[in-house]
Amino acid sequence: MTSTNQQLLSTLTAAPILERLCRADMARLLPYVELKQLAPGEVLFSPGDEADTLYYIIEGELTLHSSLPSDISLAHGYLGEELLLNRATYTGGAKANDVGCRLLAFHGEDARRLLSQDSTMIDLFLASYTRHHDQEPWEVDLNAAAEKAPKKGLITLLGWLLVFTVPLLVYFFTAPLEITENARTFVSVFLVSIFMWAFKLVPDYVAGMLSILVVLVLGITPSDVVLSGFQSSGFFMAMSIFVLAVVIVDSGLVYRLSLLLLKLTPCSTFFYNLMLTLIGLLFTPILPSANGRVGLISPLLKDLLSSLKFKSQGRDATRMALSAFFGVSLFSSIFLTSKAINFLVFTMLPTQVQDSFQWSDWAQAAAITGVTLFALFMLLSYLLFNTGKHPELDKSQIKLQLNILGRMSLKEWGAVLGVLLLVAGIVTTSIHKIKPAWIGLAIMFIFLALGSLSKKSFREKIDWPFLFLLGTLIGLTRTLNYLGLDQLLANKLSGLQQMMTDNFYLFVLVLFGVILVLRTALSTIATIVIASSVFLPLANIAGVNMWVVGFIILTLSEAFLLPYQSTYYLLFKGINSPQPLYHEGAFLRFNIWMTLFRLMAVYASIPVWRAMEIL
Repeated sequence: MTSTNQQLLSTLTAAPILERLCRADMARLLPYVELKQLAPGEVLFSPGDEADTLYYIIEGELTLHSSLPSDISLAHGYLGEELLLNRATYTGGAKANDVGCRLLAFHGEDARRLLSQDSTMIDLFLASYTRHHDQEPWEVDLNAAAEKAPKKGLITLLGWLLVFTVPLLVYFFTAPLEITENARTFVSVFLVSIFMWAFKLVPDYVAGMLSILVVLVLGITPSDVVLSGFQSSGFFMAMSIFVLAVVIVDSGLVYRLSLLLLKLTPCSTFFYNLMLTLIGLLFTPILPSANGRVGLISPLLKDLLSSLKFKSQGRDATRMALSAFFGVSLFSSIFLTSKAINFLVFTMLPTQVQDSFQWSDWAQAAAITGVTLFALFMLLSYLLFNTGKHPELDKSQIKLQLNILGRMSLKEWGAVLGVLLLVAGIVTTSIHKIKPAWIGLAIMFIFLALGSLSKKSFREKIDWPFLFLLGTLIGLTRTLNYLGLDQLLANKLSGLQQMMTDNFYLFVLVLFGVILVLRTALSTIATIVIASSVFLPLANIAGVNMWVVGFIILTLSEAFLLPYQSTYYLLFKGINSPQPLYHEGAFLRFNIWMTLFRLMAVYASIPVWRAMEIL
């Protein structure tokens, strides 16, 4: 390590306020920090300059021109706090005194993001600012940009109109049909939730819980049926995976692995893209949220693009963005634990099918689809975006970041042990006969008992709204089966049932079209619920393996053509502002090809499934 890097590291770790950062966040901050030397009398910034940098004084003195009656001299502490307080420009000016000055400079939006995570840190920086300028602190809304309330308009009004009219019309017009009163009522209630999902009138889990509440109040089915989702193995397995994911991320293990892979990657554009895709693939089976994986890969992508100095919106930068995004999203259906919604489809399978498609069996059966998608993605991204450049990555900075992380902590070792125990337990299920869900629950208990997961993290970092949604969806699909609606749908769609038996390739194409139509108005979750409720009973009657149809639904439902159809793309798109990094038009055109590739990968898998006697 050079003397400059050593000084930067020692100063950064000793700076007040920054001690609140964990080691992983300190390492993430490093690429946006530099040592800055001011000559005697040199101006650091002037009033009205863009507030894009926070400074920390290491040695020397500065004169700060503020709103106070006289200038003040600073020999320690921070200035330029406007960056963290959402001020567009500096309030005052600063210049070095006669002896000059050395400072740490924290640059840009990424530094602001990392230093704004802790509300106490914001309070401390605000206190520093007011000491310098002696004015009343203003109200700061740090989340104003992220939490702007959507405007209520005609679309919302239309949604509520459909909620109050269509279910009632369906209830009355289905009276002549040969279905029970309870079945008619349930269909109407379920339509209310579907419209709420489609028009985003309320959070998804609220719409699901409304249906559960109405079913319970009206006594449509016994409570143990409609609430069965909250005692299902899929629900507890999803909760256990969420807990394991929080422990892995909080420990810093994911960031350490990412840095190690970067350190070992050969200096080549191809290998950097391959590395980003493989990091996403590594995240996929252990982090059951595409949004969470996007949140982890986005800062790494920005760091890489900054270090490699690729042209903004150029082909190389766009290719790197594609590798990062599809690395964390392309394989969501390949592993059972990749997304919590996978557990919904899993719980809809008969018990004997569930036993045949535990984690390792699921991954093995899905492998041909995953390999095909990976090969097609790498080939097309190379053909469309390869420029032949050979950039060099400064790996001394990566070594410095690893030095900040230090040796693996007990939490990291605990996370590694948790993953190994879960994998070993799943692989050896046939020997000990314990369901993977209960193994995951035992690991969760160990983490909680040993303090690897704090009460605060357990309360705030587990995606409880989605777990509630998962429990309600499982209960609602079982209610649908209890009322015989699955058989009714299967009988009404006998033509599709025959197609599934006679020409499975054509059936997949029809299913692909249905899913694309549903995705124009519905979220991925709602599409999977509806498609699974309709087509899984068809597969059961037709004698087709229900896992195959469920897996195809999961794979095709992840496709999107327009940004609004994918929540995790909208999250990923955030890295493209305020300064665009990749070319969004080229990105979305490439995504259309990937939508078609999903269909091609399914087609490529059919002969293999038949050879494996799955289909």
